[in-house]
Amino acid sequence: MCSSLSFAALRRLVHLALCPIRTHSKITNIYLLTDTRRPATIFLGVFQLDYRDYQKARDASWRILLDCKIDRLPVDLNAVCRKLKIRLFSYTAAADIIERAHMADATRRTDGLTFYMRGTPVILYNGAVLPQRVSFTVAHELGHIVLAHVKPGSVTIANREPHPGDSPEETAANQFAARLLAPACVLWAMNIHTPEEIMNLCQISRAAAEFRARRMADLYRRGQFLTSPLEQAVYQQFRPFIAEALNPPPGE
Repeated sequence: MCSSLSFAALRRLVHLALCPIRTHSKITNIYLLTDTRRPATIFLGVFQLDYRDYQKARDASWRILLDCKIDRLPVDLNAVCRKLKIRLFSYTAAADIIERAHMADATRRTDGLTFYMRGTPVILYNGAVLPQRVSFTVAHELGHIVLAHVKPGSVTIANREPHPGDSPEETAANQFAARLLAPACVLWAMNIHTPEEIMNLCQISRAAAEFRARRMADLYRRGQFLTSPLEQAVYQQFRPFIAEALNPPPGE
């Protein structure tokens, strides 16, 4: 979810854009991002989302896996961010930016934020939570960037586990994150069903795994796998990992 900044906040950010900012990661100039809004017209389970937005999020997750040459689980989000030229920092590493941009309150309310730095997308995340939660946080913020929900002028203000009350944009970002971190064709090929199995294989939180398991149960009922050329390509890319996981070398 994104919120327009007040005039005073925007003025502070303009000032910051003209002033160097020193941090542990050599961050220099920043401006925040906003998003566009789309009407939701259908429900996927209890999560409201226009099917075109669902399809866009799904296809985008496949393309990222392919473009970044991700071929095993858990997904290496650092590698994804490097490939996409997205800067990734914990709240602790970006403490100077957070203080100068007056974002401390925002970081207390949400586990992830996205903004631009000299035209480069930047994701900040709460590193104090479990690593499994961090993974979904970062993948969710990646979704906002990849799905073009964000533009200069505002800041994302909500990053939490999937919830029925989420806006269409938050739902789309969650759909993207779930599909990026737990590709359905890989789970299907490995006969993964339960939230516990998904948690262990994909290293995501229980809430995120339960969110994914519900969708997987529907896909299993319908036999809805490998119907898209993109998904078929993802499956081929993961085949060595799948074979290795299903047939580990002797002694392992």
